[in-house]
Amino acid sequence: MTEPVLTLKGACQPKAGTTTPPAGCVSSVTREQFEKLVKALTPPDRPPVPPDVMRNLATQYAKILTFADAARAMGLENDPRVLQIMQFAKNQILQEALNQHITEEYSHPTDQQIEDYYKQNSKKYIEVTLQRIIIPRNQGNGGKPKPSEADEKAYVEKIRERWVAGEDPEKLEKEATEQAGVTTPPANVNVGPRRPGTLPEAHEPVFDLKPGEISQSFSDPASFYIYKVVSVRTVPLSEAKAAITTTLQRQLVTDKIQQIQSSVTPVLNEAYFGPEKPPAPMTPRIINPRRGTPPAPGAGSLPPQNPGNAPPQNPPAPPQ
Repeated sequence: MTEPVLTLKGACQPKAGTTTPPAGCVSSVTREQFEKLVKALTPPDRPPVPPDVMRNLATQYAKILTFADAARAMGLENDPRVLQIMQFAKNQILQEALNQHITEEYSHPTDQQIEDYYKQNSKKYIEVTLQRIIIPRNQGNGGKPKPSEADEKAYVEKIRERWVAGEDPEKLEKEATEQAGVTTPPANVNVGPRRPGTLPEAHEPVFDLKPGEISQSFSDPASFYIYKVVSVRTVPLSEAKAAITTTLQRQLVTDKIQQIQSSVTPVLNEAYFGPEKPPAPMTPRIINPRRGTPPAPGAGSLPPQNPGNAPPQNPPAPPQ
């Protein structure tokens, strides 16, 4: 551990009263020193650093040390602007250290917390197997004018009534697709199992239906949608545990960060900064008939490493 792994030829402290190092001087970084640096720079949840990355870091670190020594020799270490930047960077590093500490400390929900969450959110773990007919809106074609909204709704309701009466949904969707003048193949009517949060928000009432029931029609600018509930089941805790753990990890960490953040109220001088701009409007989700339902946001994903307003896990690389 005491063997040098990075040697800097020509780098050492100048003698007293001089600004340049003596000729032929050598300084080094030992394996122990370098591995402590790597450990400090690597987030705790990351795998071991591969050898090629270690080598690149050593090359970059040599440049940093070389230019930092040159800056000190020029007196820049005590430059007021540099001191201000160093203070800002120190605060950023402390923020990152706190974020990592909170992530390690609060991202381990207990079995009781997991069970309580499952009971309190039982509606989330209702899984329904669905069929769906997508009826594209008729834009008018072949010299025929675009039908009115009332006419389109009346046609959609007829399709729904025929489905309730027992007609084949694939046949009905094919007919509706052709009626709208769409030449692409219709979507698969078998949507499969879905849980709350995996359909567009306006379609969520589907999860209140019983097996065999057919929904009212839903619409967006592109199409109308009708659902049938084929079956319903409750997802057991054993099956939902992994997803609940992920959710609670995110929630526990975010709650702690928000607790700290809410303890201070920043007030900006609008006469200096100007008024805050309103957020951009949300774009409504539209189902692409050829691709089916878009996945729910965050479905199957791990908890974010940057909850709340926490700093990024990876510090920016020093300038070359």
